[in-house]
Amino acid sequence: MEIHEPKPWHGWRGFLKEYGIIVLGVLTALGLEQCVEALHWHHKVDQAEQNMRIELAADRTEASQYAILAPCTQAYLDRVRDDLLRHNHADLARLYRFGEPFITEPWTATAWDAAVASQIGDHMATDRFLNYAEAFRRAELMKDVQFRLRDHFVAAMVGQFELAAGQGQADQLTAAEDLRRDITLSGAITNDFIANTDALKIMPDAGGVSAYRRKADDCVAALRSIERE
Repeated sequence: MEIHEPKPWHGWRGFLKEYGIIVLGVLTALGLEQCVEALHWHHKVDQAEQNMRIELAADRTEASQYAILAPCTQAYLDRVRDDLLRHNHADLARLYRFGEPFITEPWTATAWDAAVASQIGDHMATDRFLNYAEAFRRAELMKDVQFRLRDHFVAAMVGQFELAAGQGQADQLTAAEDLRRDITLSGAITNDFIANTDALKIMPDAGGVSAYRRKADDCVAALRSIERE
């Protein structure tokens, strides 16, 4: 095997030429590596953001119900309170058959958990990342509130049964007021959530919003109908 000995440098000019070639090669390799890494993170951030936006769009639709159903909800809860005070079991039973004056669809935040675990925040504009963080924090709060809404509704509606007055009545009235409090809290949380998603240009599903409006109209009509019974 023939071995070629390295050629000796011909003065400083030869040394600088060789040195420049080496430096240029190293810088080129580093630049290419950074470009590949930047493209990798760009794709990763895009995918994470797409997943988060799909999830937030569903939550944003759910959030719209509290403003739409507010008149119905307050009138419904006033009616429940008055029925409990008057021991009007029959009217409570009619309200119960109509159903809850709210809709409890699941709020989710799994895409956010995955994004945080992937360190997406290090590669996204701070303001944008914070809007996602705040939106999903409020989505997590709403997950907890929704469980309480169901529990309070069921506890208040025990009054439809002709049970003896006393502590039971007090518990039912407390549940009704707890329900009112948590619906008011839901409205406050979702107002802030809507502001976050508006900043991210995430809008609710038009079909879902229409369904809530129909629910509100049905509720108002049902309350009027029950009034005449």
